Amino acid sequence: MEYDNDENTWRRPSSHKGRHGKCHQIPRRSSTMAVVVLGLAVLSCLLGYCVLSETLPYESKTLRLVVIFFRHGARTPTTTYKSDPFKNYQWPDGLGSLTNVGKLQLYELGKKYRNYYANFINEEYYDKDVYVQSSDASRCLMSAYTFLAGLYPPTERQMWHPEIPWQPIPVHSLPRDLDNVVAGTKSCQVWDSMYRALLAEKNSDPKYNELFEYLSKHTNQSMRSILEVDFLYSTLLSEQEAGLKLPEWTKNVFPNKMLTPFMTSLALLTYNETLQRFKVGPLLNEIRKSFEGSVAHASPDYSLYLFSGHDVNVVGLWRVFGFEELLAPEYGASIVLELHEDTEQSSFFVKAFYRNNTKVEMPIEMKLPFCGDPCSYAEFISHINKFIPGNWEEECQNTVAGI
Repeated sequence: MEYDNDENTWRRPSSHKGRHGKCHQIPRRSSTMAVVVLGLAVLSCLLGYCVLSETLPYESKTLRLVVIFFRHGARTPTTTYKSDPFKNYQWPDGLGSLTNVGKLQLYELGKKYRNYYANFINEEYYDKDVYVQSSDASRCLMSAYTFLAGLYPPTERQMWHPEIPWQPIPVHSLPRDLDNVVAGTKSCQVWDSMYRALLAEKNSDPKYNELFEYLSKHTNQSMRSILEVDFLYSTLLSEQEAGLKLPEWTKNVFPNKMLTPFMTSLALLTYNETLQRFKVGPLLNEIRKSFEGSVAHASPDYSLYLFSGHDVNVVGLWRVFGFEELLAPEYGASIVLELHEDTEQSSFFVKAFYRNNTKVEMPIEMKLPFCGDPCSYAEFISHINKFIPGNWEEECQNTVAGI
């Protein structure tokens, strides 16, 4: 539900007017009946306003720019294991592909953000309003497209086919070996060396010995790393969500005993500030540039930036923002950054929100531990500057630029 623009909300200019509700006449029976009906109507409007006010962005009159990073929707397994009873299962779209459930999840997520930012995002899609970048993985690209289908349903003017209520919206991506912005899969020698050392350290922790032994025995393959547990956990989860009956032995370890090593494996890619600098720094640089343009009023076009990636990328942002708790983002999990302007104080501030899956109706505000409440723009930029390399290639010590 969306209510019309007024002085208490802020919306980017639009050349198309929204539809206004019609008032219906009160039946002419008696003045008493008229008063009762009018009273019920007013009460209904008040209750509707209360519900609606909880689903719209707080202080939307100050909102200037929104960044949303979300994980792709439900997928099929990306790997299998030797004793897997479903290793020859014919997944309709192959391994690692977005399922129909996953498509619907991201479509619904797009609709939720459309409703949530109803007074900020234009009803019609305009190329200069939104910029979308995705990991090059097919499931991420498809998730971006289905998210956009929910976020920007075509208006009557934009309907190009009477039976297809969808419109094409561009999604940008880089090849896997060049992407250090969204997926963070571009090679970085310094990161790789540090990550391998940390992984070896975690793998040698005695607390995992019993789990490693159990999994090695029942999978008929070596399971001596939390990274291998990570892959196995994801496979079992995907098979379970597809309605397949998991082997009896999994009940002793999945999901409970495997969850901590799984989450630790996700966190390990951005475990410390140095690793975060290489994995998340380029993305933070893009966010910083968009914020700077808005603050300087030099970039009035894009008001919305969307990024479609993976669970490890959501975890990376989570850790960069100062949260050390282990996290297992579900399909469609998203982190949101909002840039606000306090015109009375001539200042800007930042808000952050987290939504762990697509079922959550309202994103939860994250109180950023490195700054006050509200988090001033200066504090936010000062914090992320620590993670943005001056020259990513040189700091990575890659032998050849661009590799």
